[in-house]
Amino acid sequence: MLINSWDYYSQTVDRIYWTEDTGSSPIRRRVEDRLRRQYRSDGSPDAVLPVQSVVVGDISSIPAEHLTARTIVVRPDQRGDFGRCPGTHGHLCCNYLTLNVYLGCTLGCTYCIMQSYLRNRTLEIHLPGESTITRIRDLARSNPQRTVRLGTGEVGDSLLYDPLFGISEDLVARLGDIENLRFELKTKTDFVDHLPDIGSPGAKGNTVIGFSVNPQEVIDQEEGVAASLRDRLAAARRAAERGYRLAFHFDPMIRVGPWKELYAGVAELLESFRDVRPEWISLGTLRYPTGLKNHIEARPYSVHEFVSSGDGKMRYLQPLRAEMYRFMRRRLAEVLPETPVYLCMESATVWRTVTQGFSEVLPDLRSIMQPVPIGVER
Repeated sequence: MLINSWDYYSQTVDRIYWTEDTGSSPIRRRVEDRLRRQYRSDGSPDAVLPVQSVVVGDISSIPAEHLTARTIVVRPDQRGDFGRCPGTHGHLCCNYLTLNVYLGCTLGCTYCIMQSYLRNRTLEIHLPGESTITRIRDLARSNPQRTVRLGTGEVGDSLLYDPLFGISEDLVARLGDIENLRFELKTKTDFVDHLPDIGSPGAKGNTVIGFSVNPQEVIDQEEGVAASLRDRLAAARRAAERGYRLAFHFDPMIRVGPWKELYAGVAELLESFRDVRPEWISLGTLRYPTGLKNHIEARPYSVHEFVSSGDGKMRYLQPLRAEMYRFMRRRLAEVLPETPVYLCMESATVWRTVTQGFSEVLPDLRSIMQPVPIGVER
């Protein structure tokens, strides 16, 4: 179970390096003030803190021995930090837009794809600049008849380090007036209490808190120190009461033990959110790049046969994936009949098998899955 955020930072982060062009950022002052308040009762500015905060000329100035996952590097964002979800070749995409803010994660999920390209690297935080905010606003303004979906949880947890850095807090305020934007913060934590209130219950803003969910049995075995299912759902209720929209992501679904019973149990718990009508639910089954094969094969869930798909990732056999999707779509339709459900990184063949044709699914999903032209791609 995820511990208190401040205990977590003191145990997992040794230092924060700010590049010279972020050293004078108000976010740096905020971080250091929050560290002092949490770890020094007197708030002394010269307090020795468990997390060091240092300005460096550039990333190349960081000592080699500090280039580990216990170091956070803060730098300005670059144009490529905002763009389309990279998706996966040969599979249908939900046309999600991504904003890279928090890169890397230390929750320790055994199946995490990021292990294949972020292992033994520093964590990074990219501070969104005014030009990025302007691009997002202009994009939404030029597509007034569409729902523009944007999220920060593609390459890191949106909220794991946010009680310290507060970047999601800032983005909620800076993007909150864009009516046709759905700005999603994806998380496996229960760190929502630092976020600003955005309205009384029922007064929906445009920010969506998306909680990744799995049966508690899977969380206990495979999701490191992530928050328990109970704590995530309690956080979802608190967020909804303060004006946030909700989404849930069953991704990855894993065929373990009595998987139907386990996942049906999670679906039943979501029925308590019928009153707030979650914006969407995604379904995705376990998949991983071949670079993680040796690691994955050491886990109990590797007893099933995996095959290489067109994008080079290993997946359950197609009939097994389709069975899992059909099962969950039926259960979710019973408990949350008004919430659209889509498949994440799946082929057109599986979509057709699961939905018995696109006519069943597209009317509910068209508004959130329609491609939005963004100009120069990353």
